[in-house]
Amino acid sequence: MLDPLGVERSTDPDRIYGTTSRISGFDSSMKEIHRLSDAWEFKETEIMNTRGKLRSLRASLAVLEGKIALKNIEAQGIVEEKQWKIGYAQKALQLLRTACIVWPNPASEVWLAGSFDGWTSQRRMERSSSGIFCLNLKLYPGKYEVVVLSYFSGLPDRLLKLVNLGELPSATDRPA
Repeated sequence: MLDPLGVERSTDPDRIYGTTSRISGFDSSMKEIHRLSDAWEFKETEIMNTRGKLRSLRASLAVLEGKIALKNIEAQGIVEEKQWKIGYAQKALQLLRTACIVWPNPASEVWLAGSFDGWTSQRRMERSSSGIFCLNLKLYPGKYEVVVLSYFSGLPDRLLKLVNLGELPSATDRPA
């Protein structure tokens, strides 16, 4: 039946064993191909996992870059606000003028209070060698009310204190 197909039937053992050895060689080649295929698949899986980690790292890096950019924007805003405040303070300081307040009347001690600081404190006036009391104040231009408190030593209690209410002249309005 095989003859019409052109195949010889052989009972020769060498031919049969030769085919077997070729089959066993084929089997070992197939095992090698499977082993290589498994190794290939393992490496592909490793590459895919590494690509996933790389994508994750890139995403994390993008998030961090975004956070840094936001912090930079916030810091720039803070710097601009501080610079504006510094500029405003510098302009305000340029407006300050020195006002010299003089009390020529005799006294042992003279203190000054006024609306220039909201009446919150009293400032001691310095006595010169000629007995004149004076105090230099840095004030913004404008009108201020002041009270001069003069203390005398060696006088009766009812005359111990002399209070003089006055107004600083508008000389503080003119530039220095």
